[in-house]
Amino acid sequence: MNTRTLIKWGAVVPLSVIGVIAIVIMLVNVVDDGFYATTSSSGIEFAASDSFYAEEAIFAPRAKTSLIADEAIAAEIENKVIKTGSLDLIVDSATESAALLQTLAEGHDGYVSNVSVREHDDGTHSGWITLRVPGDSFDTMLTEAKSLALVVEEESVSARDVTEDYIDISARLKTANAQEARYIEILSLAYTVEDVLNVENALGNIRSSIESLTGRLQYLDSQIDFSTITVSLSEEPVITIGGKEFRIGTTINQAGQTVVAVLQWLIEALFWVVIVGVGVGVPVGLIVFIGYKSFKRIRK
Repeated sequence: MNTRTLIKWGAVVPLSVIGVIAIVIMLVNVVDDGFYATTSSSGIEFAASDSFYAEEAIFAPRAKTSLIADEAIAAEIENKVIKTGSLDLIVDSATESAALLQTLAEGHDGYVSNVSVREHDDGTHSGWITLRVPGDSFDTMLTEAKSLALVVEEESVSARDVTEDYIDISARLKTANAQEARYIEILSLAYTVEDVLNVENALGNIRSSIESLTGRLQYLDSQIDFSTITVSLSEEPVITIGGKEFRIGTTINQAGQTVVAVLQWLIEALFWVVIVGVGVGVPVGLIVFIGYKSFKRIRK
């Protein structure tokens, strides 16, 4: 090989190596640019839809997971029922009755949430009181409240089953907490300022949802754990005749109760007469009839 050939190859080989290195560097730059472009693009799409990471990239199987979570929560939660009651009572003294109702409620580990009593021009008082008592004491408290009345004008009780709502909110809260944890993880992996801002925005939204769901769950818990009884209290006008006080409504009510008691006694007496008449009269009649026939035969 002559000198000229050596010089030629000595120039070509280094240039070729330099060219290969340049191409490799260009390819690396293209890959990096594409990677960051993709990341940036993802951030833009995320900004357009706050649930992008959760629904498209992270929580693709979310529907199935949510269904499983609902079933698991439903298995753990007992029936949730909200009980409410309302009473319209005629009482001797609205003020004293309100105080007694408060004492009764506190005796059941309950409390008074609202109370109002006012005096009228004729000297009578009226008002209302709202009692909150544990669900287990609802029926007992209702009975005790009615025992204070001269007349129970109206009574209503309702029970609303909120089990389905409770399960739904619990499942959504569980999913939201899982999303929050994932967003925090994603935040640590963000590459650009735009991505950081987008994830923080989504994190703020999901935390707002968590706060709202938690509040709704706490409200349901308070309504389930403590039943509400609203009692309206009224006094009857008192009429004084010959130094004696009369309450028209109470007198009419007592007279009505007396009539009902008398009718009940008459009906019971009639039943006794029929039962005794059939049970005793028939056998006695048969004995008398047989004796009479026997006596006639003997005389013949």
